[in-house]
Amino acid sequence: MLGGVALFAFPAQAEVATPSLAVFAPRPPEDTSHVKVNVIDNRIIVTDAPAKSRLEIYNIVGIRVKELEIKHPSEEYAVSLPKGYYIVRIEETVRKIVIR
Repeated sequence: MLGGVALFAFPAQAEVATPSLAVFAPRPPEDTSHVKVNVIDNRIIVTDAPAKSRLEIYNIVGIRVKELEIKHPSEEYAVSLPKGYYIVRIEETVRKIVIR
């Protein structure tokens, strides 16, 4: 012990050889950069979204407040949310919206 501080010596770690494993690259996600999200009052209008994806709505602190299944590429959703700022996520597309 040196001045109230304990010093420890750890043995050097030996490198362990790991066998190589076949790595499968995941399928790249569908391009969602063309997805459009518009808001009019309490309606969210989604255009060009992938079918069977999910529309997730988060409040400003990151808590998911609503989740909807997108059945058609272009659709309108009525949401009953308090006025405020929200974050909408569809696959890899993330947009900020305001409910007025």
